[in-house]
Amino acid sequence: MTSLDSALRVGRPRAGRREFFTRWTGTALLGLVAAAGLAPAPPQDRPRGFPNPPPPADPDEQDKNAPQGIDPQTAKRVMAAKNEKEFREGIEKLYQMATELRDELALAPKMNVLSVRMYKKTEEIEKLAKQLKSKAKGG
Repeated sequence: MTSLDSALRVGRPRAGRREFFTRWTGTALLGLVAAAGLAPAPPQDRPRGFPNPPPPADPDEQDKNAPQGIDPQTAKRVMAAKNEKEFREGIEKLYQMATELRDELALAPKMNVLSVRMYKKTEEIEKLAKQLKSKAKGG
């Protein structure tokens, strides 16, 4: 190493090969991307921050689909009455199905095995009972 080389490096740390190739590769890639026309959009074109919030809701617009002249409390009462009627009809059907199953079981011979028809009937009863349970919860 000559005195001229050492004089040029004074005050500046020596860059390693890895750092040099990293800088060169990055610069070369940016040049290739720009030459191919794939350069990223300028920063001023990109949206910044959060998008604009939607306009506030207009209460008159929300109730356009609702029938005119029916207030929300009345609609709730009508819906509750309808659900109660369906629940009562379901209970009656459940009672009828359980009674039929009981009568059929009383007529069947005493065995350890039930018929397939009885098994299917118990599945129907179980399904109806689950539906009634969900209606009772308010679902």
